[in-house]
Amino acid sequence: MQTRTNYLSQFNHFITVLRIHRFWILGTVILCLVLAGIYGKFAGQQKYNAEFIIAAEQEKSSGWENLLAQFGMDVGGSNPGGVFVGESLVKLFSVRSSIEEALVRPYKTEGKKKILLADMFYPDLSYGNRKQLYNVHFQTDIKQNNASTDSALWLLYEHINKNVLIASKPDKKQTFISVICKHSNDTVALKFAETIIDVVTEKYIRSITRNVRKSLVVLRKEADSIQGVMNKNILRNANNMDYNINPLHQSAKVEQNKSLIDMQISISLYGEIVKNLKLAELALKKQTPLIEVVDVPHFPLKKTGWSFWMYLAVGGLCGLGISVGALHFLGKFD
Repeated sequence: MQTRTNYLSQFNHFITVLRIHRFWILGTVILCLVLAGIYGKFAGQQKYNAEFIIAAEQEKSSGWENLLAQFGMDVGGSNPGGVFVGESLVKLFSVRSSIEEALVRPYKTEGKKKILLADMFYPDLSYGNRKQLYNVHFQTDIKQNNASTDSALWLLYEHINKNVLIASKPDKKQTFISVICKHSNDTVALKFAETIIDVVTEKYIRSITRNVRKSLVVLRKEADSIQGVMNKNILRNANNMDYNINPLHQSAKVEQNKSLIDMQISISLYGEIVKNLKLAELALKKQTPLIEVVDVPHFPLKKTGWSFWMYLAVGGLCGLGISVGALHFLGKFD
């Protein structure tokens, strides 16, 4: 009974001390609420997650490679040199050239106005960084940017790599790649994720089809050249056939026979070149596309982080704890 009385007495004393210092406690709580609110508003905003799952085709042997090799064309396989295998393909999402190319690509807003993604991310940079830059105007052609705009793109690249973009392989045994973009604006998060995937896909396809495309360029030039020669030979042979040659003079037919042989050779060569050209075009079609989007996010996007009210609640509790701790340290409860 005596112990219970002591507990009640201590509790009443505790309440009395709090009542006496209520204005100081209230001020501390309000200060912590303000600080927590400012942090939650500017630094701790909730972000939307736009997550795409993509799958990349792995290198594999193909009968097309052996067939084309017989005609002197090296297509290099579906992944020449194994450049984009495993983590190297994931790394391609975070390289500077890929991110900057995605930033300067325009997209249409709800008002049908085209705007660059770089303009949407630029306000995310700290005020100190933006204050040091001037005359920043992003162009779709990076080569047209001035030094200040290039610096802004570099800062955006670092910001996106650190705070926005996450590319990883959830399961090392599978070929699936997860691409996540986080931003306080759900549309920006979704658009940037779509754009960076398009950029990497184009780079991937350009790289692994490089040998086939080179072969196509060479074959097209050869086909055009041989076609020109063939047309000239056909015309020359027709002109020679029009001449009224004396059948008794066999030497007069030499030029006619030469033009006929040249025409037949050029027609045969042109037929072989066209056949090889069609094979190379089929090989190029077979190798693309090599990155497929398996899963796409849909609105509303998933949110991460604390809400503004959660920051206020934590700030209020911290303020109350700090004020009570300070009173205890000062011996007010003794």
